[in-house]
Amino acid sequence: MLPDALSAGAVELRRWRPSHLDLLMEAVAASLPELRRWMPWARTMPTEAEQLDVLRAGEAAFDAGAEWNYLLFGPGSDGVVGGAGLHPRAGPECIEIGYWVRSDRTGRGYATAATGALTEAAFSHLDGIDRVEIRMDRANRASAAVPPKLGFRLLGLEAREVLAPGHSGDGLIWALDRPS
Repeated sequence: MLPDALSAGAVELRRWRPSHLDLLMEAVAASLPELRRWMPWARTMPTEAEQLDVLRAGEAAFDAGAEWNYLLFGPGSDGVVGGAGLHPRAGPECIEIGYWVRSDRTGRGYATAATGALTEAAFSHLDGIDRVEIRMDRANRASAAVPPKLGFRLLGLEAREVLAPGHSGDGLIWALDRPS
């Protein structure tokens, strides 16, 4: 199991809780135009009821050891500056990291810090995980800048379904193997 909170220097990762609803709604609203470019769920602003269901499902998945979603909290503040998580969709010995940063808080290293903390947590706390992957659309240059800063290597391109307006149909696959 992963800890409820992870320290990541400039940010703290805290597991999703229904009590974070208002803070998450504010961050999503502030970032909706940018999120809409990359995230299929952001075509329209989620309602509070929809977002509460997502938080509850995320909390249950965390408790079940199935998926680990965190909100990123900025320094000296309880404001949500983004989100990140570990998702078991890349294969049995591999875990995938996803992340986003609030539009008015980009360029501060939050995604890099959170991704580094999640990578370390995956290798430290999840038995059987030998590789961490990060996948994103090739057109998302901001997201693609994160993996090489942490030592991930580019494995190649994959064809991806275009699900959001910013998608190109080409995905990048980055990987970092468990240190020996």
